[in-house]
This record gives sequence, C-alpha cells and structure tokens, in this order.
Amino acid sequence: MIHDTIVLGAGIAGLAAAGVLRGAGREVLVLEKSRGLGGRAATRRWDSLPVDHGAQFFTARSGDFKKQVDTWVAQDICHEWCRGFHHYRSGQLSPPDGEDHPRYACRGGMSSLGSALAAEHAIDVERETKVVAIGWESGAWILSCDDGSKRHAHRLVVTCPPPQGSALLAEAAPAAADLLQGIAMDPCLAVVAQFPRREIAWQGIQSDDAMLSWISHDTSKRFDLHGDRTVVVIHASPAFSRERYAAADQDIIEAMLDRASVISGTELTKPGGVFLQRWRYAMLTHAQGGAPLVHFDVPAPLVLAGESFAGGKIEGAWLSGRAAGESLLRL
Repeated sequence: MIHDTIVLGAGIAGLAAAGVLRGAGREVLVLEKSRGLGGRAATRRWDSLPVDHGAQFFTARSGDFKKQVDTWVAQDICHEWCRGFHHYRSGQLSPPDGEDHPRYACRGGMSSLGSALAAEHAIDVERETKVVAIGWESGAWILSCDDGSKRHAHRLVVTCPPPQGSALLAEAAPAAADLLQGIAMDPCLAVVAQFPRREIAWQGIQSDDAMLSWISHDTSKRFDLHGDRTVVVIHASPAFSRERYAAADQDIIEAMLDRASVISGTELTKPGGVFLQRWRYAMLTHAQGGAPLVHFDVPAPLVLAGESFAGGKIEGAWLSGRAAGESLLRL
C-alpha cells in the first residue's frame, strides 16, 4: 500500500499537519517511535500523579492559535495557569513583574494537547514505530522501520528533532539533511520530585542560573489530582545538561535539588520520591529562521516542519504543522 502522506513524528507539529490533511479528506498516516502523543508536551503518570516532565506551559499570541486555544479551553482540555512567573536573576528571586499575557496549562497534563489533536480528526497514528532509514523508489518515499517492515508514501512530512531527521534523510534528500544538520539543539535534564502537601509561594521560576533554568510548582496546575502531595519539576540549564548528561542519576538529582532549594528559598532536598528525565533534543541552540517550514520536491514532495522552524515553542510547532499541511494541499 502506498499512502497519500506519511507524517514522521506525533508531536504537536506532526499532529497539526495531519489534522489539516485529514480535515480536507486526505489519507494520512502518522508514525511515532514512542508510546505517547505530543512529543515534548509530555505527561507521565507517576505513582498515580499526572506530571508534566517536558514542556511546562504555552502561550497564544497569533490569532489562529488563540482560536485553537479558545476551543481547548471550552472543552476543558487546558486552562489559564497564570500571567507571569517569578524570576531568579543575578542571585535574586523576584515576583512576577506585571506581565499580563496568559500562560496555559492542562489539568490532565500537557500530553492532553496531543490526544486532542489526534482525536479531532481521528488521525491514524502507529505508535512505537521507529523509522531507521528513508529512501525512495519510482517517485515514492520508502520508510524502513526497526522491525523490518516498510511504509510507502507519495508525500512525506518530517517533524522529528532535526538531528534525527538529518540522519534519516542523508541519502534520499541530502539538501534537506544538510539544512536540518544546521539546526542545533541542546539537551535538558529534568528532575521531578514529590513531597507531602505544602504551601509554595510561586507557580514557576524562570532562572538565568548557570545550573538551572526553570523550577515549577506542578501541583499548582492540578491541586485536586495530586491529593495530599506537592510535585516540583526542575529543568537544568543547557550548559549543565550538556556537561552532566551522562553523569550518574543520583549525582545529577542531588545537585539539582540542592541548587533549586537555594534559588527558590524552599527546602527541596528531601523528597518522598524523585525521578530524572533526560531529554536529548530539548532546546534550540540555533533555529531555522524565516519560514515555518521548508518544502522540497526530491524526488517526491517533502516538507520539513516543527518548532525548529518557528521559534521553539508549542505555538510555533502548531503553526508550523498547520503550514505544512496547507502547503501539501496546495500541490
């Protein structure tokens, strides 16, 4: 079987692209290497607690995305979390500085966004399907998977992290691979810790610290779902994540909890439970500027899309995915 379009990656961009195509009556298949939907808009069910261990929140600044967010709010998928975060700058913690732009979160977790996008147009997603090579034959793309199976398509949308996409396209579409290779991404180490329920004066702390970039009071998004516990999520800075990515889990956890306690003014060194998440491709070091996608025709239509082409945020991923789907409809 040759599919009309295959979308590689079931993150926000991939699902948005597939939604546009499905909404226009096109046949489309999404391939996702993991079990979940939404990419880094990820939620883990941890000890019965929904916890956002990837993307923490999102904003809506463009008219089109505001309409989408209004729909999600009406469906009780997401809600306004706050209108500003505490800041840690030059060794000083300060309260929000009067910002009034809404920050949105999802009561059931950020992965709710991926589930909502997939459900809206009944998108066909093959999960835990890892593509290991991309080639072409007679004008059609051939995607080889790690289980030995293959998928064929007339059109291809690639939304996976640029380093992965570059490796997959190196032989079949070298110009596209070269473009993706120029988009650098940093890793992120994330520590998630839970404590007996306590009062915390902040919802999130954005930091310019050399070790930590973010501390979140995750429970403030969903007090009722966390019962008698408080969950905190801590993200390391790009520099610390690069330097300590392969270090022992316990060493990373202890260092990040110690530093988070200093930054937040909250005792966080003795959690009742803790885990470490390594995100290999998390933050843009250098983005592809100028357009929300790049279109090739070598040897069949190929679109590169994702947050890397639109600023590295959830809104950018959604806008890039929508643009990718619309570009294929115009062919």
